[in-house]
Amino acid sequence: MDKRLFFFCAGVSTVLLWPWLPDWDWWLPLALLGGLCWRIRPATACLLFGMMWSLCYSHWQLGWLQHPGLFQRSQMMAGTVEAVQHRDHGVSRLIVSLKSLDGQVFSPPPRVLLSWYGEGPAPGEGAFIRSVSRLQPPHGLHNPGGFDGARWLLGQGISARGYLTGSLHLRPAPPSRRMQLLEAFRDLSAELPSQRWLLALSFGDRSRLQGQDWDTLRALGVSHLFAISGLHIGLVAGVGLLLGRLGGGRLPGAVLAAGLALGYAWLAGFALPTQRALLMLLLWLALIGWGRFWSGRRILLVTMALLLATMPWLAFNPGFWLSVLAVAALLASAGWLGGRGLWRLQLGLTLLLLPLVMLLFDGISWLSLPANLLLIPLFSLLLIPLLLLACLALVPFPGLALLLLRLLDGLFAPLMAGLHELERLFSPWLALSAQAQGVLLLALLVLPAALLPRGRWLAGLGCYLLLLQLWPRPAWEVRVLDVGQGLSVLVTQGREALLYDTGNRFPSGFNMADGVILPLLAHLDIDRLDYLVVSHDDSDHSGNRDYLASVLPVTHRRGAWPDGQHCRAGQTEQWGQLTLRVLWPVAPSGHSNNDSCVLHIGDGRLSLLLTGDIEARAERALLATGQALGAQLLLSPHHGSRSSSSEDFNRAVAPDWVVHTAGFNNRWGFPSPEVVARFDRQGVAQLNTGEHGMVHLAADGDRWRLLNPRRAGAWYHRLNAWLNEAKPLE
Repeated sequence: MDKRLFFFCAGVSTVLLWPWLPDWDWWLPLALLGGLCWRIRPATACLLFGMMWSLCYSHWQLGWLQHPGLFQRSQMMAGTVEAVQHRDHGVSRLIVSLKSLDGQVFSPPPRVLLSWYGEGPAPGEGAFIRSVSRLQPPHGLHNPGGFDGARWLLGQGISARGYLTGSLHLRPAPPSRRMQLLEAFRDLSAELPSQRWLLALSFGDRSRLQGQDWDTLRALGVSHLFAISGLHIGLVAGVGLLLGRLGGGRLPGAVLAAGLALGYAWLAGFALPTQRALLMLLLWLALIGWGRFWSGRRILLVTMALLLATMPWLAFNPGFWLSVLAVAALLASAGWLGGRGLWRLQLGLTLLLLPLVMLLFDGISWLSLPANLLLIPLFSLLLIPLLLLACLALVPFPGLALLLLRLLDGLFAPLMAGLHELERLFSPWLALSAQAQGVLLLALLVLPAALLPRGRWLAGLGCYLLLLQLWPRPAWEVRVLDVGQGLSVLVTQGREALLYDTGNRFPSGFNMADGVILPLLAHLDIDRLDYLVVSHDDSDHSGNRDYLASVLPVTHRRGAWPDGQHCRAGQTEQWGQLTLRVLWPVAPSGHSNNDSCVLHIGDGRLSLLLTGDIEARAERALLATGQALGAQLLLSPHHGSRSSSSEDFNRAVAPDWVVHTAGFNNRWGFPSPEVVARFDRQGVAQLNTGEHGMVHLAADGDRWRLLNPRRAGAWYHRLNAWLNEAKPLE
């Protein structure tokens, strides 16, 4: 049974790896093959059935996206708000279950992520809204080391995203009993400095935790303590089992444990991590009540199979794999490693989860083990029990609840201040580049394998792979980052880097520095910038200029800087083997776009032309200066706007490649069809960051070599191409 469950889960999880989404009618051959294999190879049959179910579920969830005109115009939508994510400056994100779109009802009701920019408070959970909205496919920015937005959306069951352009009707939901308790808790704890921590640990409300709080939790490896999941649910269930057995035996204990666990899960809003932990616990308690015994491995596999059968897209959710593999690591620590004490279990858990944590978060915390050894008992034996007692006393005994909350505040305030100070003093988070991750992962996998009988060949393979890490890199590389509707280009010679423009920074707090640029630099093991060139002051080019200068050493500041060297035609600098030539402006004109810093970078054989947002008038003036503009790689001026990329300018540059830095499905229609046609007539290869993701080119003699010929990754990173190829619904 265990083998069949494992292969079914593996079959469902292959949806992570498919290079494209097969047509829906592939389910039939998969089902037939599974049926034929059932008697002789039942595990193989379960693998095929899992793949078939993932395929059918994906088409079932995505079929509505083929509705004609869905993404070409605004739609009248009606739906129910399932969750609210509050952001800064009044911006919120709503997860909405669509009831209808322009009067058409879809089955199943799609889940969509909508941005709310209203001046008043955002709709609450359970509210019914009817509004004009503009939708897009589940598309995300695509850069190495950055957040995988497309995968995250599907992992939440979200099949489209968009924004509300006008609210016509809002019907708030009557406050639920949980919301009433939450408001009572907020009122009672309003003056306590530790309120945000208490809310996260009791009701699962982490919206008030700040960026610095998350940095500290990540650096110390204790984020899981504030995500109500297995540790928390298991604690209250353990109390119920103990009380039940003292009072009447095994069955009453299991019933009481299940009741307490359900109560805590309800208090936490039945979030996804809570649901996973609750299902596994209820299965185990049912076996106890029934008087049966299953191994921990079987309980884990049954839970996985039930969750993936209910929602195959959970395979896209990193939290799901962290939960599953944490339980597997605990079982391994208790069994294979002989872990019985807390320190042995935590040591085994830390070591076994190290590769996954490193791959998911691009780093490790060297303080994780001692921090967890100290905090897990403290939270389990003192803080969580006191907090749940305070929640139970909220309504009948508010005075007692306030007393307990003040006691907890007295404990939490110095504790969290101490953790912040610990993080500040020791900086325990070690960000790892892609190369460092590869070396460490090989060491973790190969060294133990080499100790096995006949495992020497694995050690030899590992040494070979390590030698590949020393393979020489290209002399210089260009990465045109996917920063949505904006511009940022990274030019590198080994670990030396020049950044041209910084992308946008939004009122919600999201910015391209934290979301794209800094993760990529960490991925490449680059910790400083030789040059930071800002073409002009438009926010989609300069939005993160000051922030990047505050977190990274910058040797030379060029362009639109208050305290840097402004760009003027004729400036020339030597940077390693590359020559930097400023071609424009000759003098400021007062027109922001046409005053963009035009920078030519070359090594004598190969070159790149960065043009900012110059328009046709500036292009003509630049041609009139008589400077050499030729470059094999061109970034189209002004993101491919039809006001730029004139025929004469294009012929003067004569590029082999042109990259349009345009946001996916942007409202301006960049790159303009006229501009695309001009480059087509010239025979120039064209790439669009909105469709392709980050464009990565390497110097190869006298030509550019494209290192990522298509949008990298699995099918869900190219969902728009699938939609364009699919036939629209009749």
